[in-house]
Amino acid sequence: MFKNKLCLYIKLMRLNSPIGIFLLLWPPFWVIASSNDGSIYNYVSLIFLIGVITSRSIGCVINDFFDRDYDSKVLRTKDRPYASNLINKKEIFFIFILLSLINLSLLIFLNLKTILLALIAIMLIILYPLTKRFLKAPQIFLGFTFAISTLMAFTSIKNEIPDFITWMFFFATLIWVTMFDTMYAMADKDDDLKIRINSTAILFGNYDKIITGLLQFIFFMIFIYIGYLKQYGWIFYLFLIFATLIGVYNQVLINKRNPKFCIMAFKNNQYIGLLIFSGIYGEYLI
Repeated sequence: MFKNKLCLYIKLMRLNSPIGIFLLLWPPFWVIASSNDGSIYNYVSLIFLIGVITSRSIGCVINDFFDRDYDSKVLRTKDRPYASNLINKKEIFFIFILLSLINLSLLIFLNLKTILLALIAIMLIILYPLTKRFLKAPQIFLGFTFAISTLMAFTSIKNEIPDFITWMFFFATLIWVTMFDTMYAMADKDDDLKIRINSTAILFGNYDKIITGLLQFIFFMIFIYIGYLKQYGWIFYLFLIFATLIGVYNQVLINKRNPKFCIMAFKNNQYIGLLIFSGIYGEYLI
């Protein structure tokens, strides 16, 4: 009984599918490595690792709570624990409170600037599931939510107002998340239209492929500019080229808007994040 419940809780928090953790993890780690001379073996990295896992889990729990009626009507989500009545509302609240307490406990190790940004981020995470009901482009809201982590990473290390380069990381993350979550939404487009859920895939219409391609172009151009500002060498740009090739491959995958390939393109973005981090980190190894 306990083992079955534990499996359901893990599924509820999507810990069995860590793709979202990696996508949320890379932006703050880009900044940690960039602003701390490549050093990632510190308490800040550990706090962000735990914080990313709990924040993503909170987002999934809140999303399932608000979207229960919608999830039960969509083939991809109808088997989620709460949508299929395998867990109840009390269990949802218990897990939400537990995760929130873990998240809030991390704040005692951070400075005031980072705490204020973290509280804003938590509020946005809770609000995000509702944005699909009244915003035409909820993916942009999600991008903004993700991007705050880059500012938090900088302030946690420097205890200063984020500098220009950090804001470049912020906008790169905003664009990146909007782009890859649009790919994800392209897979759900037909179902979202039926249940009247908003997404950028619906908003962009027949221009979805062009816009995602344009967003990818802007994203990589920002990183070329960051590399120029930081005076990075061939290691960074070599990894950036590999990341760009994956981006091009993703555009090929979504060309026919096949849901399976759109999800594949979405997942491939974890490797883009990893390659960019490796390029930044690699610059400080030599």
